[in-house]
Amino acid sequence: PICGGSNDDLSGMMMGLTMGGGAAPPPPGAGADATDLMGGGGVAGAGAVMGGFHNGPSVNQSPSRVVLKKEMGGGLEILGSFVRGPGAMAPGTSVSMTLTLRNTKDSVIRRVRINPPKTGGVKVTGLTEIAEIGPNASTTMNINVDAGMTTREAKLDVRTASGTHSATLALPLEEIIRPSQMSLDTFTSSAKSLQGFNEGKAKFTLKSGGFDRVPTKVLETVNVMPVTSEATWDDEGDGKWAGSISKGAMSERVLISVSADESSGNGTATVNCDDAMITAALVGVLKKALSS
Repeated sequence: PICGGSNDDLSGMMMGLTMGGGAAPPPPGAGADATDLMGGGGVAGAGAVMGGFHNGPSVNQSPSRVVLKKEMGGGLEILGSFVRGPGAMAPGTSVSMTLTLRNTKDSVIRRVRINPPKTGGVKVTGLTEIAEIGPNASTTMNINVDAGMTTREAKLDVRTASGTHSATLALPLEEIIRPSQMSLDTFTSSAKSLQGFNEGKAKFTLKSGGFDRVPTKVLETVNVMPVTSEATWDDEGDGKWAGSISKGAMSERVLISVSADESSGNGTATVNCDDAMITAALVGVLKKALSS
């Protein structure tokens, strides 16, 4: 569903959804109107509902990615999705995920345990042993993953009563971005200061009926915060989103602009970042998502 949200809605939501203490302070240099929306390090519970983004649609989580195929897991399938919304993220480069474990067999799978990675410096917390998963049933597990800035996947051992299976947890760059609340004036001036190699553009063509889904698609694809309203997108075909990436004590800006013509479906995605390599990577990610 698509729903709007005011600044007051956002403030209340942050208080209600932040786990494990108060919200983390804004990163250095973020400015009063570019506050990073980071939680206190907890994971949203299975019943929590996140939405009402500042000026934008509600997106609770990213699309699911396969962690373990049923063919490789003895009938056990695991999907992973990244949690969205204020209060859903721990500080730094840690991300919150929901794992969905599904038994595709007609018999019970017992003693399911996911072991954290032993190498690569990836830290995973929140892993719990599941006594059993009934036939054609599923259950969820909420975890935090911290892989730093450079690790893009982690190998996990999944053990059940019938054996051990190797799983892969994908950790895309776009998931360690933190949503930033930013005024349109600050966004515009920041984008102007990030030109040259710090700016990337890509043209795309929307599929039939894809125009209305662009704001939601951006939020599903990259963990950012709307700067412009959904009404602006509907009326003008122009939208802007903001985020940041923490590198030690530094916070680097991530700015996304998307424009499209509703009748032709032709559009342009623009990314401005302090890090030129991130700029190039995100442009490709957005082009693929908006064209699909």
